[in-house]
Amino acid sequence: MSIISDFKKHEEFIRQELVSHKSNVELKDLLNYHYRQIQNFQHERLIHLLVTLTYALANLIALGLTLAFASLGTIILNLILLVMLVFYIKHYFALENGVARLYQLDQAIMKRIN
Repeated sequence: MSIISDFKKHEEFIRQELVSHKSNVELKDLLNYHYRQIQNFQHERLIHLLVTLTYALANLIALGLTLAFASLGTIILNLILLVMLVFYIKHYFALENGVARLYQLDQAIMKRIN
């Protein structure tokens, strides 16, 4: 199961709960649950940021090796790392956008409480 599908499931759950008529106590419980989920997703986002930065550094090192010692092996290494970096960046931005949507849901819950 991917983290992106977890985002979508959680987001859909919160939206469904907001549509139903809940008391302030139930909404506060929902808000606490939502905060815990945001913390989990933020942790996941941080880990993926570190991995993405590590791949970017490895790619820069491979590029330096390619420029210093141009060979088929260093070129292939650089291309492999570049492709992986592109996918990591795409995944990281999906995580970033997912967390931003969760912040909006957080505000919607707080509006319903007040």
